[in-house]
Amino acid sequence: MIRIDGLDLVKECIELDIVDSTNQYALDTGKPALLVIAREQSAGRGRKGRQWQSPSGLNVYLTMTLGAPDPRYPIVAGVAVRAHVESLLGEADVKIKWPNDILIRKRKVCGILCESRGGITAVGIGVNTNQTSWPDEIKDKAISLCLVSGRTYEIDDVIRGILESMDRWFGIYQGVGFAPVRENFLANSLSRGCWARLEDGSLCRIMDLTLDGQLVVDVSGRLQTVLGGDVTLDY
Repeated sequence: MIRIDGLDLVKECIELDIVDSTNQYALDTGKPALLVIAREQSAGRGRKGRQWQSPSGLNVYLTMTLGAPDPRYPIVAGVAVRAHVESLLGEADVKIKWPNDILIRKRKVCGILCESRGGITAVGIGVNTNQTSWPDEIKDKAISLCLVSGRTYEIDDVIRGILESMDRWFGIYQGVGFAPVRENFLANSLSRGCWARLEDGSLCRIMDLTLDGQLVVDVSGRLQTVLGGDVTLDY
């Protein structure tokens, strides 16, 4: 049983052996301040409907529900999860790939998916923890905590650490504002100065992050702002 004592973001926890998607389950309840944890997902997904590999008992699969949609939520969540992953590994090369994938040595260790319905936002977090193999099509793009450190992890301990980090960073955002989150994101992300492509295929260079949570990009010498789903990094 995951401890939720002392957390401001979570007031109720549901733990499941298997579920289609923790995000789907959480949104179906319509409850704020809910934590949904599963040991396995049969239809886990990432951004743009991509499948998220979710084998039983090996990784972290959870969803937290917040209030009404906010374009800065994915960025706050990315900063929070990156901070905890770094604390587990002592690994300097833990980076955020816009808007909120967590990479180690340019391979994905964590994906975050924010979805909203009826005034509730589900923040789904998947962390490759003890998994050591993947299908051929993604094996060169994925990594886990175990593969980096050479040791296995207690899933519940990793979850508790994520919850505490989420509580801390969302507390900073709600209490102080977005500026400290923005500063941390820019310091620890593959963003400023990186080349990317807009949805129409246009090449752009990332210049900054606004306090509204939008990227500032340079497209052929012209600055414009874009939201997270509209940019794909070239790296």
